[in-house]
Amino acid sequence: MFLLIPAEAISQKQNKKDKIEQPEYPGGLSALHKFIQSEIRYPDEARRNNEMGEVLVGFTVGIDGHLTGVRVLRSVSKSLNEEAVRVVSKTGYWYPGKKNGKPVRFEMSIPINFKVFFEHDRFVNEEGDGSTVTEDVLKEIF
Repeated sequence: MFLLIPAEAISQKQNKKDKIEQPEYPGGLSALHKFIQSEIRYPDEARRNNEMGEVLVGFTVGIDGHLTGVRVLRSVSKSLNEEAVRVVSKTGYWYPGKKNGKPVRFEMSIPINFKVFFEHDRFVNEEGDGSTVTEDVLKEIF
């Protein structure tokens, strides 16, 4: 789920007749999802501490399509927050948002989910990498 709020609407009164076009990641949401999945790495510290959750990352898509002000809006832990900000910062150029056909800045936010899965006695993160987990660790978790 993506939460989109145009920065222009915050700073100026918006007319109901205004035509708003939201920024778009090149290739759309499916390309953004693939990029995030390919880039995200579960931090070792978070893995050791069994940290999980959703980090909400906010950012501005400028009129030139570049991201600025990448920041954590909802925190989980230092290591997961840093990883979420790192990955969103790497998304690079977006097609800028428009208001009545003119590029405008858009404030956006995106949730980055960190989940830990277990298959038998092995830890598996979203990339499918496995690392051995002892039975004692599993007992602590469950």
